[in-house]
Amino acid sequence: MRVLHLTIFLLLLLCTGAAATDFMLVNVAPADQAHMRRVLNQAATRLERLLEVDLPPEITLVLIQTQAQYDSVAGGEMPEWGAAAAIPRRNLIVIRAPLMDNYPGNRENLLQHELAHIALQHRVRFNRLPRFVEEGFAAWFAGEWGLNNLYAVAGAQFTNSLLPLRQIDDVNSFKHPEARLAYSQSYLVVHFIFERFGEVGWLEYLDYVAQGASFEECWRSAFHLAFWEFEVEYKKFLSDNYSITAILSNMTGLWIILAIVVIAGFIMIKRRKQSVIDRWKEEEKYQSTDFDYDQDDSPWD
Repeated sequence: MRVLHLTIFLLLLLCTGAAATDFMLVNVAPADQAHMRRVLNQAATRLERLLEVDLPPEITLVLIQTQAQYDSVAGGEMPEWGAAAAIPRRNLIVIRAPLMDNYPGNRENLLQHELAHIALQHRVRFNRLPRFVEEGFAAWFAGEWGLNNLYAVAGAQFTNSLLPLRQIDDVNSFKHPEARLAYSQSYLVVHFIFERFGEVGWLEYLDYVAQGASFEECWRSAFHLAFWEFEVEYKKFLSDNYSITAILSNMTGLWIILAIVVIAGFIMIKRRKQSVIDRWKEEEKYQSTDFDYDQDDSPWD
């Protein structure tokens, strides 16, 4: 009897530990397939736990080379800076091979980002999410944050050019610098939600979206704030943590800036000294009378 119980337990363990989603990779080199599947499977496990959602049994990933191939596979049009796209209703990820290695992070980030789109849409039952939440979660989940993002947000605050969050819905029409700011701000929206309202608040928000609640109702019900109030608090969060003043008040940021100033100053001084030395040599050449040459020789050409 104990053997039977042990056998049943092991079978259940194997079933629950097995990958629930099969990733079909199209046009992917055989040498890359094992690594890509590993990244996708690990991301799928994390997403299912984080979002409390079951991913579909099969997801297809297609590697393409040209815009024409993209149109034939997915339709529509990708922005010139876009490296990939997810089509959640078709459980499809399309990646532009030429841009895959130029992604702001790396291939792993790109795969995690696109899979996050599919998981998030399944979580809200394909109801519409604001683009800044959609892209913000995908970027946040993939860990897509670096100095370029920090500088974009800090610079936009300094020049009073932060994007209104609702305007990010049009991100596909943005040029690359504006798109970077849009993605950076979106990342910080989700980061702020987790910081301010926690995982419970985030999941409650998704629950209201999944139920088909209106845009404003989702914010009021999950966060107990009107959207305009949320945006005010969000901007204060940016000012307190991601402005130039906040960066300078951080000792790490200050030392980085001081190091850059010192190095730049050293290079300028060295160049100036070399310029002076070169000028002195040129003047000596014209002023010197200590030439040793015959009548047919010339001290310079």
